[in-house]
Amino acid sequence: MTQNDTSIDAVQPKLFISYCWTDPSHMDWVIQLATDLRTNGVNAILDKWHLREGQDAHAFMEQMVTDKAVSKVILVCDRRYVERADQREGGVGAESQIMSGELYGKVDQTKFVAVCRENDRNGRALLPAFMRSRIYIDMTSDADYSQRFEQIIRWCFDKPFYVEPEMGRPPAFLDEQAGAIIREVAKFERATVGGVSLGATI
Repeated sequence: MTQNDTSIDAVQPKLFISYCWTDPSHMDWVIQLATDLRTNGVNAILDKWHLREGQDAHAFMEQMVTDKAVSKVILVCDRRYVERADQREGGVGAESQIMSGELYGKVDQTKFVAVCRENDRNGRALLPAFMRSRIYIDMTSDADYSQRFEQIIRWCFDKPFYVEPEMGRPPAFLDEQAGAIIREVAKFERATVGGVSLGATI
């Protein structure tokens, strides 16, 4: 590996994708998301690629959620994922229990983001209870995939759409105005004798 290759690897965020094996169509969507992330320089970790026969699935998930080298975790939320997360059921339930603990005291809150794939009957995002108060990425419409994917990429690299401008210096005229006020006060004080203004009626 060359020195340049090393520097490239150093800036590639490592990301774990938490999701539910709801059905083949949903799994294909998740695999495509992970593939697109890797194509764009994000070291996406997916159980389908990195978990092998004989390995402990729960230990793998816990490691991905708590490992400091994993800087980002995406929760792909559909109805089945939310049900399992809220009921602490199966692998998703185990991950959710770990993630909720991490969120409420151990790590920077920007490590986790929910990607919403499904809304409830009232049109509200389906999210696990421990994520409902947090900002999420809406990917319920495949027509908006490109725009939302850019949002994910920016989140991965900590390059948001909107950046707070740098603070500038106060305008020069403020200093001039302050100087003028000070000069007027000095003139007034010089024109006052014994606490009585020379221009006042006695």
